[in-house]
Amino acid sequence: MFTARGVVNSLSLSRIGLALMFVLCFQRRPALLYISCALCVIAFTTDILDGYLARRWNVASVHGRQWDSLGDKAFYIAIIVAFSTQGFLNPLLSWALLVREVAHYIFRILYIEKLPMIERIRPFTNLHGYFMYGTIILGLSQMYVQLSGLSVTIYPYTQISASAALVFGVASIVHFLKLR
Repeated sequence: MFTARGVVNSLSLSRIGLALMFVLCFQRRPALLYISCALCVIAFTTDILDGYLARRWNVASVHGRQWDSLGDKAFYIAIIVAFSTQGFLNPLLSWALLVREVAHYIFRILYIEKLPMIERIRPFTNLHGYFMYGTIILGLSQMYVQLSGLSVTIYPYTQISASAALVFGVASIVHFLKLR
């Protein structure tokens, strides 16, 4: 039997499987690029849908936020790994982004009592997310450009977007730790 909370949490956790599929599919083959793009759209849709349904069905909870965060982290880590493997992200920047994702999740678990106040750091986490989405779009575009044989330079913009995601991501951790 399905429960509203179970459906919402399943949507959040589905991003773990989508993340694995993304890492496997993000290769220099046109058909796999389209599959990778579709996986990103599905992951983005589940990210929006799980929060919307949790609020609509009145099942939003601290634990639900943890499941949502785990799904987000899994997909972001998959993006970082896949892009780094293809040479789309600088290795040091990739490492820093990975450490940020793991640290962010660990701090949320260690300081779970602060989660009800998380809305106060929402601007930083939103900006981190927007720049991660920008990084995803740029990385997918870079793969398309390479597969199409176009001579468009995207790499520096991908690095800038990923660096901005890192800066706002670290700021969200620092502000989260300062919450009282």
